Amino acid sequence: MTRSALNFAFPSNASSPTPFTIQVDQGFVDESNLKASLYRPSIDLLDDSNNNWLEGPPSANMTALADYWANEYDWTTQQAYANGNHSHFAITVPETPAWPHEVPLHFIHERADYEEALPLLLLHGWPSTSMEWHKVIGPLVFPDNASFAGHHVVAPDLPGFGFSPAVAHAEFDAKAIAGVMDELMGRLGYDRYGIVSTDLGWWVTMKMLEVVPSGRIVGHFCDFFLVQATAEDTERYMKNQTTPEETRYMASSMEWYAQHTGYQYVQQLQPLAVGQAFSDSPVGFSGWIWHLLESVSDGYPYNFDEIITTAVSLFVQGTYGNLRYYKYAFDV
Repeated sequence: MTRSALNFAFPSNASSPTPFTIQVDQGFVDESNLKASLYRPSIDLLDDSNNNWLEGPPSANMTALADYWANEYDWTTQQAYANGNHSHFAITVPETPAWPHEVPLHFIHERADYEEALPLLLLHGWPSTSMEWHKVIGPLVFPDNASFAGHHVVAPDLPGFGFSPAVAHAEFDAKAIAGVMDELMGRLGYDRYGIVSTDLGWWVTMKMLEVVPSGRIVGHFCDFFLVQATAEDTERYMKNQTTPEETRYMASSMEWYAQHTGYQYVQQLQPLAVGQAFSDSPVGFSGWIWHLLESVSDGYPYNFDEIITTAVSLFVQGTYGNLRYYKYAFDV
């Protein structure tokens, strides 16, 4: 059977929500496993220049990940979990005022028992997909405390992530995505809703708060809202005039931007160049993801299944479609 460019089936012209099953082409799965078995590791330096993974994951870690992928990792188990634990749908959103093209979307949609429950739109970041929310969707819809009504939950894959096909036109910026996300909620029958965002999802939400008609968005919760120092703040810091709290925050912020943000500038400036390489090297792409996850995890021990599954969900249709979001991510 001929593989599609997406490496999974997606319904064409689904003008209304259509039940969707994640089904990655087996040929692509087999090819990825083969490439993992042929992974070529880098050298390890004999000094400590890569202390705290500043340059990237150590060679021994990458070799172990590649070996696990080639010999033990099972995508079908991860796929079955996603299909068995959430209700998946596909839709093609028609053109909107800010984007003159159709946009196909995959999304999770779970409804609470209480019909009048407040809908929540969950917007993920990079490197992740709608499955970033898999542990919280259930409690949001059916909370343990019976006094809470729960929420209707909508968790889309942004276009180019997971199983939402990438758009084929440039300039798909935050304003365009904002209109698409609001149109999705409208087509699901929700005229007012809240938003939960993280990372790039915050970028989309901030534009939604500007362009979506007043009254539709009733609130926004975010766990990733970076506040940068102003020139005046920096001057006070240099003169030792900041408070202890400001000093700690600014010192950590400056270290983050100096040591850990290389990925965002590469993806902002050369997304096609790195996208071509990453789409051809599943293990190499996993290392790129793992490096970032290690920087922001606060010691959380990501296991190989988590890292590889995240990588598969982002490179199954090619990585360029999600990497290039950084071309517009700072224009809000």
